[in-house]
Amino acid sequence: MLAAGGCGGDEAARDRTEPFEPTPLREPGESGREARRACDLIAPARVLPGTRLTPRPNDSTDLSICDWRGGGARVQLIVDTAPRAQLRYYNQLAEQFQFHGPDPARRPRKLRHVGDDDAYGGAGAWWTRSKGQLVAYADERLVRVRVVDARLGDRARRRASVRVARLAFRRLSEPGR
Repeated sequence: MLAAGGCGGDEAARDRTEPFEPTPLREPGESGREARRACDLIAPARVLPGTRLTPRPNDSTDLSICDWRGGGARVQLIVDTAPRAQLRYYNQLAEQFQFHGPDPARRPRKLRHVGDDDAYGGAGAWWTRSKGQLVAYADERLVRVRVVDARLGDRARRRASVRVARLAFRRLSEPGR
């Protein structure tokens, strides 16, 4: 009799002090709300003038990736429209601080005036110098941007990534085609 009580069968459910109520985070979200693709959102020539870049798309239901490459340069744009984007943005930022806060190269640098600055975390975007990556949130979407070019230093890569993110958000906020 004692062994059965310790297994957490029906008695464990009766001993619960508060009723179990599922949270909205456990409910499945809607997918595929964005029909536009990353390769159609920007012209990389505006980011790296004078460099001929060829797009390589990779799209799925909630994720669209475009990787433009050429002449030793690369521009990568990832558009993530899966449900709960703001929560994922905040969790990723918190984890980045938690694991890499003491390392100046890997510590996220918050950037304002790129995404939705009212998002959890206090800024709508952050830059990670070691990855050369910008992560931004706005309108239930995440964008990740990387600009790689040996001719550019960290500051220039960050500025170019900010231009890509702003342009992508601007294009995504336009009425769908």
